[in-house]
Amino acid sequence: MSVILGLNCNHADSSACIIKNGKLLIAIEEERINRIKHWAGLPINSIKECLKNSKTNINEITDISINTNPLSNINHKILYFLKNYLLGKKKYEIVTRLKKKINLKKDINFQLRPELLNEKVKIHYIDHHLSHIASAYYPSNFDDAVGLSIDGFGDFASICIAKCNKGEIKLLKKYLFPHSLGVFYESFTQLIGFKNYGDEYKMMGLSSFGIPKYESLILDKVFKKGKKYELNLEFFKHTNRNFSYKFEGKPNQNDLYSEKLENLFNINNLKIEQISDIQKNIAASAQKVFEIKLIEICNEIKDMNISKNLVYAGGCALNSLANKKIYDSKIFENIFIPYAPGDGGGSIGSALVVSKKKNKNLKFLNLKTPFIGPSFLDEEIKNQIKNNKELSKFKIEFFENQNSQYEKIAKLLKENKIVGFFNDQMEFGARALGNRSIIANPCDAKIQDIINSKIKKREMFRPFAPAILSEKKKEWFNNDHPNPYMSAVEIINKDKQNLIPAVTHIDGTGRVQTVTRDINRNFYNLIEKFYQLSNVPILLNTSFNENEPIVMSPKHAIDCFLRTDMDVIVLNKFVITR
Repeated sequence: MSVILGLNCNHADSSACIIKNGKLLIAIEEERINRIKHWAGLPINSIKECLKNSKTNINEITDISINTNPLSNINHKILYFLKNYLLGKKKYEIVTRLKKKINLKKDINFQLRPELLNEKVKIHYIDHHLSHIASAYYPSNFDDAVGLSIDGFGDFASICIAKCNKGEIKLLKKYLFPHSLGVFYESFTQLIGFKNYGDEYKMMGLSSFGIPKYESLILDKVFKKGKKYELNLEFFKHTNRNFSYKFEGKPNQNDLYSEKLENLFNINNLKIEQISDIQKNIAASAQKVFEIKLIEICNEIKDMNISKNLVYAGGCALNSLANKKIYDSKIFENIFIPYAPGDGGGSIGSALVVSKKKNKNLKFLNLKTPFIGPSFLDEEIKNQIKNNKELSKFKIEFFENQNSQYEKIAKLLKENKIVGFFNDQMEFGARALGNRSIIANPCDAKIQDIINSKIKKREMFRPFAPAILSEKKKEWFNNDHPNPYMSAVEIINKDKQNLIPAVTHIDGTGRVQTVTRDINRNFYNLIEKFYQLSNVPILLNTSFNENEPIVMSPKHAIDCFLRTDMDVIVLNKFVITR
């Protein structure tokens, strides 16, 4: 028996998963439990939750995988360290990080005592980008593919290209520190005023409101002439011997950009309270340049003649606008991006690599569905409702018959009620896909502003996703390609855009989610009920939270409902209406 505990730890979006004999049983990000966005550290709560939900004892674990390998690119690391970090504070940060990797087993035992890992448990250090690519290749069902991973940095590399064939992954080419498209994009995100770790999606949303008037300036000045992806380091500070990139608790780092980058645009200390045209235009320009560089990489891969199939992961694969460009380019016949392409998904990727190392003929199970988190019994939910006195003033209904329940919810949605939809197993990854979602009528233009101002308490330019019945997609998006994880934005048909203004972005796109009965029967059935009432096979879908991680438990959901102006909350078979 093989029981693998996969970890992304002491890094942003720390997470854990368990794969038993090739079957992915459960995966959870630590932020969902401790309620700190992008939390970094040893995900001990996630480990405990994974063990409990999979009915696994800690001493049954045969292997532990972690999505980093201190020996990856070791010669480059040592040389760069000796040249740049012998003086300054950076070396202490590097040494501390290395110690945590080496002491992983000891730290887990310390946190879980008196329960202990089996003495024979083996620790596997898996290259960061290999873990990313594995998280995309093995669920793709492609026999052969070219693997691509792009992020800030992982194991001293920022871009990695691999050959994937017959279940094996071979890393072929890497682009190393200090050059990084991820750092480029994060730097510009900070430059225009979004300073929190993980705010890149905000710049992506804002970019559609601007004009890419600085595209040539960025390409000419910020990147080295004649060097595809090399940054002009004068404009960045991440190589500074005192630069801090803190991955402990809430991720926090200094500004990645230098004063010279502000001078390039003649700006200083931009704020997000009042978004200006220059912020919109810088966002549009940075997005455009990122897309240009991404397509350059794709063309480079094409010339390598590895495969007509692409599997793509890494934090940069969350850029759904840029992903559209890959699809539109037709460089590849088939493309697969997993539901968790970022660092959180690295726990799964590393565990998949170890599974294959142990048994190369192993057939994986349960890799397609993102709904691999905890679920809660009706009795648990009933007790949460009963113990919360604030809920007694609302109408509380319990439905034995799901058909009747979803008919009721569909009517409420048609009446423009905003619904917190908490159902079955929690999804894994950055996006709510129907089980921990806030849903609403896409047909009313006012809904977008209501959700942003009264519930999500977020920037008004941020778009919402259209979740559509998969077989209806061609009528609304002029293609029937699956997009189950919101991996790419797509153009909404011109004659349909005015019918769904709440999910139509300013550029006529929507970050679409195709919903199928086999992956999420409950969400599919609800959209179908709404379709029967409205003739629109789409619901507005956004994550169930309010400036916090997506809710995991009934308590999290109830708390969010009570402190916002949400109209309805659905907790499995319970419907609570204000």
